[in-house]
Amino acid sequence: MTEKKYHHGNLKNELIEKGLEYIDKNGVDNLSMRKLAKICDVSSAAPYAHFANKEEYLSEVQNHIMGKLTISLKCCMENVIDPRKLLVELGKDYVLFFRDNPLYYRFIFFYGNVNLKVCEPYQFFVRISEDFLKAAGVPEKDIKYKTMAMWSMVHGLAGISSMDGVFEDGRVGDEIEKILCAVSL
Repeated sequence: MTEKKYHHGNLKNELIEKGLEYIDKNGVDNLSMRKLAKICDVSSAAPYAHFANKEEYLSEVQNHIMGKLTISLKCCMENVIDPRKLLVELGKDYVLFFRDNPLYYRFIFFYGNVNLKVCEPYQFFVRISEDFLKAAGVPEKDIKYKTMAMWSMVHGLAGISSMDGVFEDGRVGDEIEKILCAVSL
């Protein structure tokens, strides 16, 4: 048996990204830490330097994706010049994030166990939307439901965004924005 080569670079990230590809093709039940090591061409012990077991690996994959989404949303917010467009821009960013990373979407919402009470991107969105809706004069009793409706809309758009024929090529961002603006608060 040949000895696996020493891995240089960010092995944890490679384990996450290549593991996601494997899960997408073969299902989460077929993934093992040994298979993960083989996929990344490292020793069977190497993944254990980053993850205690498969459950911890899956949890870290979810944290990795949610962390990237949160960073994307926060960067988007920092770049919005017109505060009246903030929610539309955040919604568009959410959809484009998952359109650009369909493996992330499928993992989080088909294999993950998302608890919205502790989901950082969702809680970030809730804080921003609540502030926006209060400033817009929306009654307090309606804010929770409007926030959930907005989240559901962008989540649904993210789910269908990678399907053929949903958006016109080269105009995805514009079309997402038009859809989001079509619904009034």
